[in-house]
Amino acid sequence: MDLSERKKIILAALIRNFIKTGEPVGSKALIELTNLGVSSATLRNEMSELCELGLLEQPHTSAGRVPTSVGYSFYFDRLMNRRDVPDDLKLIIDNMLLDAAKDPENLASIAGQLLSDLTGFPAIMATVTREEAYVRRVEILPMGSKTVLLLLITSDGLARSRICRSVFSLSPEFLVQFDRLVSVNIIGTSLSEFTPAFLQTLVAKNSSLALFITPLLSSIFEMVEELRSRTISIKGESNLMKCYSNEYDARAILELFTRQELLFSLLAGTRQRTEVVFGDKTGIDELKPSNIVVAKYDIGGEDIGRIGVLGPTRMAYEQLIPSLEYFAGRLGAVMTQAIRDLDENY
Repeated sequence: MDLSERKKIILAALIRNFIKTGEPVGSKALIELTNLGVSSATLRNEMSELCELGLLEQPHTSAGRVPTSVGYSFYFDRLMNRRDVPDDLKLIIDNMLLDAAKDPENLASIAGQLLSDLTGFPAIMATVTREEAYVRRVEILPMGSKTVLLLLITSDGLARSRICRSVFSLSPEFLVQFDRLVSVNIIGTSLSEFTPAFLQTLVAKNSSLALFITPLLSSIFEMVEELRSRTISIKGESNLMKCYSNEYDARAILELFTRQELLFSLLAGTRQRTEVVFGDKTGIDELKPSNIVVAKYDIGGEDIGRIGVLGPTRMAYEQLIPSLEYFAGRLGAVMTQAIRDLDENY
């Protein structure tokens, strides 16, 4: 869509003012906001044409105009002046994520809370395990005569650990045997192949050790199931009442948070590095007054993560989008390093 320079100036000024005030913007206000040196009538004509193009709408006959999702999209792509992330904010994000990396398995969940605290909006995180992901490594670490710590790392760089307790003593000789069983039968196996039948086959092939290996294999399968499942984390729900002036809208979003599969599909469906999911385009009534700003993050070079914030349509995107991009980039780097450290230490 091509717009004249004057229309671009009007659209950008109107959207910035609407984000700031939350009120429809009229021609008189635009005279001061744009300094175009044209009359109110000319500005009204320009706004009417922007409405015809679907970029603006008029909530009431006598009111000013407000941006539509199409108008916001045009603004994000072609008009928005992205602000640089301040160095002090970068330092805060870096230090917070490095501290969170001390708990690598819960790093994603902790990061969601950190993002919510920084932005004042509820944060949503989703991890998408690829169908072709496979088990890259399993470490078996004795913690006592009947207890071991199992650490599992996938080809995507995701990790899980679990303490497994047995009613039998687990001798060093048995653990060597079990490690060999894992190397032959589990390492390199895709996550999609882990089924009850696969577990039963492994136990049957090693029937003489069935009583010993069953709890350990069951723990491995439980970790795989966690990694294979679609995971979504929502943090900062308490911020809803602060960022929505309409209590009804806030409560509707809170109810929506219980429909996690729906939210997962919205985040997982994003394709750009950073993307705005327009609530009124989703077909979900509860989301109509809201947008979700989503950024990708990579783990070990694999695109498997999404993190975003949900808030009213008039969020401060010029600062929010670059800050979220920086946060997502640093999160991916910190998670990748945390997995490498786990790999090396074990």
